[in-house]
Amino acid sequence: MVLGATLCWSIAGLIVRHIESKGIPVVFARSAFMALGVGLYLALLHRGHLTSVFAKAGLGGVISGLLLATSFVTFILAMTYMPVANAYVLMCGSPLISALLGRWLLKEPLTPGVIVAILAAMAGIGLMFADGMGEMTLLGTFFGLAVAVAFGANVVVLRKMRSADMVTAAFLAGVFSAIATLPFADPAAIPLNDLPWLALLGLVQLGAGLILFVRGTRYLPSGEASLLTLVEAILAPTWVWLIFAETPGFYTIAGGVIVLGAVAFQTWITSGKASRE
Repeated sequence: MVLGATLCWSIAGLIVRHIESKGIPVVFARSAFMALGVGLYLALLHRGHLTSVFAKAGLGGVISGLLLATSFVTFILAMTYMPVANAYVLMCGSPLISALLGRWLLKEPLTPGVIVAILAAMAGIGLMFADGMGEMTLLGTFFGLAVAVAFGANVVVLRKMRSADMVTAAFLAGVFSAIATLPFADPAAIPLNDLPWLALLGLVQLGAGLILFVRGTRYLPSGEASLLTLVEAILAPTWVWLIFAETPGFYTIAGGVIVLGAVAFQTWITSGKASRE
């Protein structure tokens, strides 16, 4: 399910290629469509007792929603104030944050193997974007780290609240993000031709991805769940290569191999532990 989530998230670049809208209007529309889609999903799944589902999620659901909404907004801002390569490398620190917070707050085991896999994957991400690394900016660095902290912390909250249906948090995140960006978005200025693509961005790329991710985090420790999301960094340029014939460079391929190796290693040691138990 977590890998399915990364598959959904990885198509963002392909969709953005087809739209004129950029920046905050995209955040607003994507969040609004995502909230609509996830809201309908919850309404159909929990017919007749939707209120109790939100009540069970409680404060944890609100905190998770706020963290997710923060990551939605700061993701776009990070891309605005610094080169994409730098921003992505900073954001990919979320697995380490998840692992450390999971160890501290949830007492989840933090094995040397998992730490090695996380650090290797982060190095691989850095290598993938080595050609595009530019100068760091203070504001851009702040937003990039904010994405990593918000997303990493959210994984821990989802693990803590796994007995509740935390898809409610994804719905709240969409509502919070849409409300926060509405004053700066000017929805009336969004071209009509963009709406189908923005709907796909919100309903499938973000909405379906979050539903799968929330479900999957019930079964994986925080650091491991967050580590698997780094596969998105490999899938995203792969789709561009296949569809737009943009051939990846040596560093991209080498970094991708390192990330896949780290994920495979983490999966192997986790499977080995599970079989022994």
